[in-house]
Amino acid sequence: MSHLLNEKKRLIFLLLGLLLLSCGGKVTTRTPSTEYKFTINGVVVKDLNLNKDVASFTIWRDSDPFDGALVQVGFDTVKNQGNGNYYKEGSELFDFGQNISIIISSAQDDFSLATSIVIPGFFSIVELPANDTLNTGGHSVAVTWNPSDKASGYFLSVINPDVALGLVGYTVRDENKDRAENIPPDAFRTKQDSLVQGIYEVYVIAYYKTFLEYLEMPFDLPEGLPTNNIEGADGTIGAGVVAQKKYIRVVAE
Repeated sequence: MSHLLNEKKRLIFLLLGLLLLSCGGKVTTRTPSTEYKFTINGVVVKDLNLNKDVASFTIWRDSDPFDGALVQVGFDTVKNQGNGNYYKEGSELFDFGQNISIIISSAQDDFSLATSIVIPGFFSIVELPANDTLNTGGHSVAVTWNPSDKASGYFLSVINPDVALGLVGYTVRDENKDRAENIPPDAFRTKQDSLVQGIYEVYVIAYYKTFLEYLEMPFDLPEGLPTNNIEGADGTIGAGVVAQKKYIRVVAE
């Protein structure tokens, strides 16, 4: 009987020894979760030329596009489109002057960011005089527009959709905040001072906090727009209204 008991004890000690060796003779601990750095850029837009509202965001986790976030803008969920892009569009998603909550989260990373933006109020460009809409010789054009409630600022962008972006055109912030800008003659000419005839589109954008590029955006962004305006992550979030565009037809004298 004692012999059988001793055999059992030896077996128990042997199993304990093997277990200790398999653990390297150390107590194992769980590695803490990695803390990632998120970069979030996004804009909410009412574009009166496309007759639709847009919510467009890009999200990066460390140096990689991140597709695992939940993006909620107001009552809408903005779906992931791949490669860190989140996008939703539709008619009348948002109202002029509406305060919109934005919540971006990742449950797997225990990450959540909450902020809000305001859609600026409706506004329009003042009608251009006839000799400006038919611009013979490419002279300068004065552009003014009505105020937009809740807007932090404005910018103007002039493009020729039939010419490569950047070859001609003009984009500028309304730094004086007087809702008026002059389109210079250079806007209708190349760097070699050659007049480029055609139909030019005049855009004015009212923005809240700042403005960023979105899908199918036809105009340029000016330099000097505010950046890095969110807490809890790197990046920039803004909102804006794109007024109904005007046209200038440029012809040679």
